[in-house]
Amino acid sequence: MKIPAEVKILFKSYKVVDELNIHDEKSDLYGQINYLDQIIKLNPQAKDEQKKSTFLHECVHGLDEMFSIGLTEEQVEKLGTALYTFIEGNEEIFK
Repeated sequence: MKIPAEVKILFKSYKVVDELNIHDEKSDLYGQINYLDQIIKLNPQAKDEQKKSTFLHECVHGLDEMFSIGLTEEQVEKLGTALYTFIEGNEEIFK
């Protein structure tokens, strides 16, 4: 899987950028999505597999927001990881 420079979620296009020092009020983060600025930030210090998994995690947040699904953070984590392992295990489908 290749992380793109931009990803479309419904009618919004999100720029995907590397950014150091991503954090919330609790801790440092591997990634973060900003709905208003339409940016997905990824920590460039993360290992490749972690960045890819984090990218999908943030995309799931975007889908959740756009479709008003109402996922909890735990559900986003599980679905993001499930999608990552599915895509990585079946790369030929997504080429």
